[in-house]
Amino acid sequence: MKWFSCIAAAFLNLASVYAADSGTTSANFLKLGVGPRAIAMGEAQVGLADDVFAMYWNPAGLAQLQVQEAGFTHTQHFQDVTEQYAAYAYPHQTLGAFAASATFLNVSKFDGYDAAGQPTNAVGASDTSLSLGYARPLWKNRRMGSELLIGASAKYIQEKLASVTASAYAVDGGLLVVPGKAWGEYLEGWRAGFCLRNLGTPMQFDSESFPLPRSLNAGLSWTGEVLGESIIFTMDGQQPNDGKRTFGTGVEVWTLKTFVIRGGYTSRGDLGNGLRLGAGIRFRTLEIGYAYLAAGDLGQAHRIGLTLRFGKPARDPQSIAEEWYLKGLKEYKKQRYTEALVDFNKALEIDPSHPQALEMMNKTYEELKVLVPSQP
Repeated sequence: MKWFSCIAAAFLNLASVYAADSGTTSANFLKLGVGPRAIAMGEAQVGLADDVFAMYWNPAGLAQLQVQEAGFTHTQHFQDVTEQYAAYAYPHQTLGAFAASATFLNVSKFDGYDAAGQPTNAVGASDTSLSLGYARPLWKNRRMGSELLIGASAKYIQEKLASVTASAYAVDGGLLVVPGKAWGEYLEGWRAGFCLRNLGTPMQFDSESFPLPRSLNAGLSWTGEVLGESIIFTMDGQQPNDGKRTFGTGVEVWTLKTFVIRGGYTSRGDLGNGLRLGAGIRFRTLEIGYAYLAAGDLGQAHRIGLTLRFGKPARDPQSIAEEWYLKGLKEYKKQRYTEALVDFNKALEIDPSHPQALEMMNKTYEELKVLVPSQP
């Protein structure tokens, strides 16, 4: 089957559109990324991973989900390569989050050659990946909004070139740190993530085997408000086993509570300038996203995605109590002690064990006694 080497080489080169130094590993479709949001943000999601697509970027992020989510994407890659991706995540209040996903990539038929270099019939190629994932908090302070999350996924991978099929098994593992207010308010809104991808068995093609494209990834994200607009900033770094270290960064701006604009840059790949653009529209249960990237003479790639959310997230009582406490704290600093007492009291009604609210209520009473001394 010497002709097979020619076909395999041609197929592996398809991934070089997206990843420099490829060809030394198999199943390079695993590098292509999923979801229009992530792609538009420079493929920097390891430190964010807060939706159903966390299954790919950092499985620990699945533990952040508050309601069930389903995600679907269609991608028109370069050179007549199409990809479909579907994922579903089910967060359970006490057991953790469960998820499943499937990736199907198809390459239009291309010319085949025999061992003598003579053309044969056209051949096709396709890739498949099926995954199961799980995530849960290792530690959680609901009052402070602080969490340490872990997650993992197991996947079955198959590549088909002409009449030859190869398969492999792999796992991803991730960690996500959400500081919240436990270490000070200046860390609120930040997240840090780490993920090891595609640790598994090699793919056996004919008499040769190729390792999977493993990578160690780290990322940061910040979520907050700037000039009244909701903004997310992300930054990732990646060390693959078959190439140079790369990085990506992205930004997401929500405006009018419904529309979103995204942009980013990635140093991955050796075609195009690395810039990414995207946009979307989001309602309570439905989100539609789009991402665009160009690669010079090869043309453009388009990603369209749909995310469905089922149910309304239940607000945690301790989080609500913390909001009343913080509101009271602001009133106290403004010396509006009567208003502060009302807010601290509401916090204690919801969470009677809130230690800071009880302490501040006592302090507020003392301040009121100074302002309004008791009559003889």
